[in-house]
Amino acid sequence: MENKELAIVTFKNEAAKIYSRQIKDFLGDNIKIKLYAFENEKIEFIKEKLVLLSTYLKYDEVKKHTHKDAQIIIPRITLTKSSIDKVKDIEKGKDVLLFNLTLDMSLETISLIYQLGIDHINLIPCYPEMKKLPEVNIAITPGETGLIKDKVEEVIDIGHRVLDLSTIVDVAVKLNLDHLMGDEKIQRYFKNTITNSYGLEKLLGETNKLENQFDILMKVLDDGIVCTNTKGIVYFYSHIARKIINIDENEMIGRYIGEYITGINFDEIIDKKQSLNEKLITVNGCDVSFEVKYVKFNNFDGFIIKLKTFSYLEKKQTKLRAQLLKKGHVSKYTFDNIISVSEEMNKTKEIAKRMAKSNSSILIIGETGTGKELFAQAIHNESYRKKGPFVAINCGTFQESLLQSELFGYEEGAFTGAKKGGKVGLFEIAHNGTLFLDEIGEMDLNLQAKLLRVIQEKQVRRLGSDGLLDIDVRIIAATNRELKELVKEKKFRKDLYFRLNVLPLNITPLRERKEDIIPIIEDIKKGLQSIFSLSDEVEKLVLNYNWEGNVRELGNVIEYLANLNEKRIQLHHLPKYMIEDIDCFQHSDVKEYEFNRDKKDYLFVLNELKKSYEKKERIGRKKIYNIALKKDIFLSEQEIRAILLELNELGLIQVLKGRGGSVINECGLKFLENNKMG
Repeated sequence: MENKELAIVTFKNEAAKIYSRQIKDFLGDNIKIKLYAFENEKIEFIKEKLVLLSTYLKYDEVKKHTHKDAQIIIPRITLTKSSIDKVKDIEKGKDVLLFNLTLDMSLETISLIYQLGIDHINLIPCYPEMKKLPEVNIAITPGETGLIKDKVEEVIDIGHRVLDLSTIVDVAVKLNLDHLMGDEKIQRYFKNTITNSYGLEKLLGETNKLENQFDILMKVLDDGIVCTNTKGIVYFYSHIARKIINIDENEMIGRYIGEYITGINFDEIIDKKQSLNEKLITVNGCDVSFEVKYVKFNNFDGFIIKLKTFSYLEKKQTKLRAQLLKKGHVSKYTFDNIISVSEEMNKTKEIAKRMAKSNSSILIIGETGTGKELFAQAIHNESYRKKGPFVAINCGTFQESLLQSELFGYEEGAFTGAKKGGKVGLFEIAHNGTLFLDEIGEMDLNLQAKLLRVIQEKQVRRLGSDGLLDIDVRIIAATNRELKELVKEKKFRKDLYFRLNVLPLNITPLRERKEDIIPIIEDIKKGLQSIFSLSDEVEKLVLNYNWEGNVRELGNVIEYLANLNEKRIQLHHLPKYMIEDIDCFQHSDVKEYEFNRDKKDYLFVLNELKKSYEKKERIGRKKIYNIALKKDIFLSEQEIRAILLELNELGLIQVLKGRGGSVINECGLKFLENNKMG
């Protein structure tokens, strides 16, 4: 990109000015910045070919008004340390309003605050169009105090959100101005802001402990390092550099670097004291990554050259990734494959399409069979990563050790039974693509910590290996469990939850969007090349059936019916378990049941089983007994056991073997409904 021009597009003028000042602090007059704000007027055309867009919500609109080859950066946003200190002082457990221009912006700011480790308060999103404001007496706002006026007693202005250091570096690199990112400027910015990139924060934190930049380079001696003075005379090189250049131990000391590395204009580099970004050259017939940095720091004044060969391992990984892509690590489905006519589902699809434009992690929440992986594949195919791999794994089907080896891979001999030659992990396979982690709530806590580190550092280490591999992977996780409750129960890491829950997406169960059932049936029939029709009785049942397995269960039933080769489906054609449920509905009058004790005791037990069913938890007589004690219901543990056995015999519940507890069924739910129980 020859022209050092940047467009900054934001909702408000003030935010654009703040971002511009931050970038100018690093790049000075070497960059020309044009500001655009939606509050001024409709944006007609953006001539700059590098665009910093404040939010992915406006991506589609802005894309229409740019060059076809323009690059759009969605920035990482953070807050200053002084702003966060204000929030930290708020009393723990307090309800606090978060005011911003729109609901989406308010939610983004809340997510950011939680990501930065502030989770001791309960943040409630608020925005100007809200009809009724929650009765809370304290509010936080990122520079939008005019929105609040006299609505609350205490207002804390945390100031406008600022660019994370990683975004400024990204702009500098794309404009070939990264040589201007001096150490002192980076350290000063790092001291005043909180980065939401764990790897960058750790790197800068460690840098503060080192005496000079030479020490940093010595920590990466797996690469070849050559140090010269300002005239290009070599006075140090590492053993890796010696092997790459193929020279004796001290042969190059005191000699001009250009005698040993050809194809590079060292005279120009030395004369202008400039750095040279990474490029590919040939040394002794081998492809070598070559980079030069001019460094003047404390007592060091000269050039540091980094050399790195494209190792056999890297070539092997590239080859394996290509082979694995051919084996099916691709996404087949798009949003067109998600059949819906309901307003709720169409809204969910629109939200998911907007999320696809972002690079942030997505957490898909929905019951079993609602189509979480279908959404994940559609999001991948709508994203910039659509040409990359889509890799999926169900975290609930593996033990901890097996799941770890699947995700991270292993070296040969890493453990007993390790495959000869080792194994490539799914993170490596998903490089430049998307990794879909289904049933993330089932993952072991120890493995959660390792997953968090990989997401933060963007590096993975194979089991049995000392080396780190850089990865670029977008995470989409899915769960049918309430992760927030698991966090409270300390069964899921809070920090991982906030890393994954940047962009939450909720999938509505099929029974709550009945208008989608018939269109989905027709689509499944079309795929099966089946032309049967449903009788009026069957259609009525299908529309009112509970569909615990959601679209997956519906698909199984339609496939079953298609194989009957019947032109018109009647009630007796349905699967046996559905017919039993029909009998249950028809036999749901409470008067037809005879109980051995007071009916209210049975209703109490059924109601607790229903609550457990809705939470997707198992419950046994001991837990029901403890609940009864708290509610002053006088039932012994043995009496509850007898009630459970009786309800099981009546077909209202199922008592599971061992310690599986008891589960209410459709008949039990219908029984409660007829008896007006909550």
